[in-house]
Amino acid sequence: MKRDTDIQKVFEIADDSLQGVLGYHLYVAAMQKDVDTEGIRKYLPDRSIPMTFSWVRFYSKQDLIRAFRLPFFELFQSRISLVAITNVYEVALRNFIRHLNQKGHRQYLNGKKMTGETLSYKKCIKWAYEKATKCDIGDKKAIKRLPKTFWLIDEARRVRNLIVHNHGLFNQIYEEDIINIDGITKSLHPLYQDVFRKNPRRLVPVIITTSNLVDFYRAHVEVLHLLHNHIQKQYFQSTRPYNYQRQQKAIEWNEVLWGGAKVKILMQKQPQRT
Repeated sequence: MKRDTDIQKVFEIADDSLQGVLGYHLYVAAMQKDVDTEGIRKYLPDRSIPMTFSWVRFYSKQDLIRAFRLPFFELFQSRISLVAITNVYEVALRNFIRHLNQKGHRQYLNGKKMTGETLSYKKCIKWAYEKATKCDIGDKKAIKRLPKTFWLIDEARRVRNLIVHNHGLFNQIYEEDIINIDGITKSLHPLYQDVFRKNPRRLVPVIITTSNLVDFYRAHVEVLHLLHNHIQKQYFQSTRPYNYQRQQKAIEWNEVLWGGAKVKILMQKQPQRT
């Protein structure tokens, strides 16, 4: 049987978008290490940065350059990339559920219907774990890694919440909001476990390196593939796993970054909004 095209499109958009985030992260990280600080100074705004359409804030070019020196640039950029990864994944899981519901394959979690855009990301991850652990096609090693990869996916969700809701600082919600499902490996960030727990009043920042980010990326992509394979088999009787590694297919960056849109359009001078 052929794969369902709507489900495959959700998978491919998410897969491409995740590759785009990592490609961008690695490119910018490499560029920053070879950057000419004086060259950057020339292209920064002179004295102020726009805040609203009515007012600006004054700043120092040197202060901004100093704030993004290594290792601080890598740590901040890793946060931004993690937020992008989790946003892409949250949308993908919701779209899987939405399409399945629309096609008559009603989705449930703990006996309750999963409907609409009101689904929490936490519930979507629980649903995905329930589905992915039933997968029996594709990468067998990836199937065995599910307890670890789902921990990384939930860790990324909770770290994302700290970044966007608590200025990237640890709080007790980080631990209290863990998805407690038997079978998922659990381990807390060492800075939370060894520093914040000892003094909860201390301002302890979440630290993510590029190496950490790559692990988060791998976990999301790996589970995305297993989940897609299982959905196609369970609901659409397609037993052929999606595998671009077997095809030795190189990354096509125009497809990943721009969805295959004509690059000529991007290179044209864009009209100003009125």
